[in-house]
Amino acid sequence: MSSALNHPTLGTLQGLSFPLSVQYRGLPYAHFNGRFKEASLHCGPISSTLSPHDATKWGPLCPQIPNGIKFDFALSGIELPHQVEYEQSESEGLNVVITVPKSLKPGQRVPVVVWIHGGYWVVGGNSWPQYDLRNFVEQSVTQGLPVIGVAFNYRLGVLGLLASKELNTTGNYGLKDQVLGFQWLKMHIEGFGGDPSNITAFGESAGAMLLSTLLQLSKPLFNRALVMSGSATLRPSKAESQQEALYNDIVQALDLENGSGEDRQKGLYGLPPDGIISKLPPLVHVGPSIEPGFLEDVVTLNTISLKTQPSWCEELAIGDCFHDASCFKTRVLNHQNNAEYFINCIESTLAPNIAPLVIKAYNLSSSHPVETSLVSCMELLTDLRWYLPILHTIYDDPERPTKVSRYHFHQPNGFDSQWKGLAAHLFDITLLLQNHTNVLSEEELALGKDMASRVFRFAYGRGFISEVEEAAGGKVVVWGPNGQTKVLGDEEYDETMRKGRGELLRSLGWENCENLANALQFGIKK
Repeated sequence: MSSALNHPTLGTLQGLSFPLSVQYRGLPYAHFNGRFKEASLHCGPISSTLSPHDATKWGPLCPQIPNGIKFDFALSGIELPHQVEYEQSESEGLNVVITVPKSLKPGQRVPVVVWIHGGYWVVGGNSWPQYDLRNFVEQSVTQGLPVIGVAFNYRLGVLGLLASKELNTTGNYGLKDQVLGFQWLKMHIEGFGGDPSNITAFGESAGAMLLSTLLQLSKPLFNRALVMSGSATLRPSKAESQQEALYNDIVQALDLENGSGEDRQKGLYGLPPDGIISKLPPLVHVGPSIEPGFLEDVVTLNTISLKTQPSWCEELAIGDCFHDASCFKTRVLNHQNNAEYFINCIESTLAPNIAPLVIKAYNLSSSHPVETSLVSCMELLTDLRWYLPILHTIYDDPERPTKVSRYHFHQPNGFDSQWKGLAAHLFDITLLLQNHTNVLSEEELALGKDMASRVFRFAYGRGFISEVEEAAGGKVVVWGPNGQTKVLGDEEYDETMRKGRGELLRSLGWENCENLANALQFGIKK
């Protein structure tokens, strides 16, 4: 069933009506000005009284590999019903979905929650069923804390991030799309019943990396942020030499390396999107670029606390899943003997008096069964790439202007998949957004509702951790296991849930930890 809204700045919109919400799909928020160019803000009306804008259909995705949704489903361990093929468009992919509670009264202004999807920086979209915000928004209504849900598409992969001197491109187009999205939101969200001065952004995986990168900007974009399973250290901004190396790899993959510079420009500007994407690795390692006036520095463990806590962000909540490195299984954790490889990296990277401490802490042995070794290696890589950035963000800047809270997810995945029994990457979002209600247990559903309620309170400015919890010494929200939520002290959490490993790794020094993580992920430097 459709529902009409006479929006004061966008014109008449025909949305899709549900029991507790109305969803407006495929709204253009930015003008595409050409490949490898910055988009511009879509300011004016998109309809007229004579021709209402049809917002009942999903907008197209930004160009990406076909069936990229399968990568996402593989991480969660289960598929949802979905389209066989999603429409893609380079020129019309910059669209937004807005989900509004039906219960809003005239003049009411409620908090706005913006979802930034993940997908390795190369896939994803606001029309994917696992990222639909309708159930999340309707849950906010039933809990008496209604919010408006917003999800932007943004440019991905090479078409959204490539920087090159030869092309005269700076990259960062996908990030700048999100910047435009937040600007568009502040101009138009009041017409949907949202409060433009109360915006909370949350993202997971690559979406969290993107959000962590946006926190480095000087211009205010939102009021608070929930950064889930990702940080700017996980995909650091590339320096010029790194981008040029990536550009050379792309030119070679497109069979353009032997042509002139003009030939390469014609190819990269003139080929259709699928003509480029189909010839590249499915998960090509793109990312943000150092760009003077936009992104100034590479963020490390040593600088993340300073760089990602701008004064304009009132509150920041960050966290991880205990087995987040499950998303690295096919790319990193795929050695014939993972434990042997990890031990070799540890002994080659760390001092002789330190390496045995790490090997013992993670119970690494080449004689252990393959599955046991896999989990041990996964936990070490998770701690280095996900847990440590959280600890450095929390502890390294006591004078920070932004209030910072943290959570950790320990609920094991219950699906009959390779992740069963592990608190794997993406399973927290599976519970939080509540699009899997028909396949989740009662325990998982209850935890998902509790997680959502904390996010709603956070969006209302009531703190990620309540004053009562803080007064009792609580500093760390722990979701799971057994469907339970606990709030523990810092040292208590690390000792009881992480076996004291956070304290151990911090004692090694940030450079040793980054060197070890890079060796594990990319190989030992020759």
